[in-house]
Amino acid sequence: MSTRLELARARMQELGLTALLVTHREQCYYLSGFSGSSPTELEAVLVITGDQQLLITDFRYLLQAEEEASAWTLVKVEERLGATIRQVLDELDCTTIGFDPVTVSVSLYQEIGGSDATAPYSLLPAPGLLDRLRMTKDIGELALIRHAVYLTDLAYQQVVTKIASGVTEHELALEAEWVMRQHGATLAFDIIVASGAHSALPHATTGSRTLCAGDLVVLDMGARYAHYCADMTRTFAVAEITPPTAHLYQVCYEAQTTGVRTIRAGMTGREADAQVRDVITSAGYGDYFGHGTGHGVGLEIHEAPRLSRLANDVLPAGATVTIEPGIYLPGVGGVRIEDLCVLTDTGVEVLTTADKPSELPVFG
Repeated sequence: MSTRLELARARMQELGLTALLVTHREQCYYLSGFSGSSPTELEAVLVITGDQQLLITDFRYLLQAEEEASAWTLVKVEERLGATIRQVLDELDCTTIGFDPVTVSVSLYQEIGGSDATAPYSLLPAPGLLDRLRMTKDIGELALIRHAVYLTDLAYQQVVTKIASGVTEHELALEAEWVMRQHGATLAFDIIVASGAHSALPHATTGSRTLCAGDLVVLDMGARYAHYCADMTRTFAVAEITPPTAHLYQVCYEAQTTGVRTIRAGMTGREADAQVRDVITSAGYGDYFGHGTGHGVGLEIHEAPRLSRLANDVLPAGATVTIEPGIYLPGVGGVRIEDLCVLTDTGVEVLTTADKPSELPVFG
């Protein structure tokens, strides 16, 4: 944690900031170790200066913060969080305070003095400051991600034994979740089991639909272990294969494995995306691949860097990213194949070990 804090302070200095306000839950954990309890509630705020590190929280979390963030000075919220932050900022000898405009609401910005011309400091947007630091994973982070991947793959191995005509999407999702939770993990996101024409929805909601012979099924899932996430997708057919679905799978497989062979650190996200997208476009399905090729995975299931047509940032070595092309034909079905990988200067290390055959697999 101390190295991360040093890197954050160095970045603050580069940007001319005398303090940094951190309100994003995962960023608070990344820097302090404080984990909170709710993914939706603002439970704690960090204030970092060149020589101080303060964690602001309320009575509910004081003991937890003492245990998890013992190197931080705790400040108890007496009434409102915003009022306490304002008091802390007023007392600090800081003139330029950076904040992430993506995670600070307008109401909190106003409450902490963002619109107050008499405040002794200026609040300056510093988007992505910590996101860039978090892209490159350290040894400890990679170990936790590898274990999350292992549990995800383990769940997949169990799920495929349950596939048969008559089984519902819900039943497969519950089977996968049960395996993950048996081994001390939770869900990184709601499991997607999308069958038949439903599989043409890239982010389908798992439902009560019963699997039928000839269905394409997209299974997208990931375990969260000790705060770190995994993400993988596999596509298969139920009982039998039809020629159109077999062809869709082969094109997607070629695109995904081309990405695994060619993507490396030092490329831009746009260049990495093109390695994969060009294969699908050349096969005539470019209009049916509407999302990016991949995204970073770590404390969040979607984080920097991005592999997409709009991503111009250079991909760093040590980043964990997905490579996940998809083809989605309305009324027919969809195919997506996804591995979680670590970027290196010479290529990628694929972490996902779940079977990925070159031809559409059939179960049930």
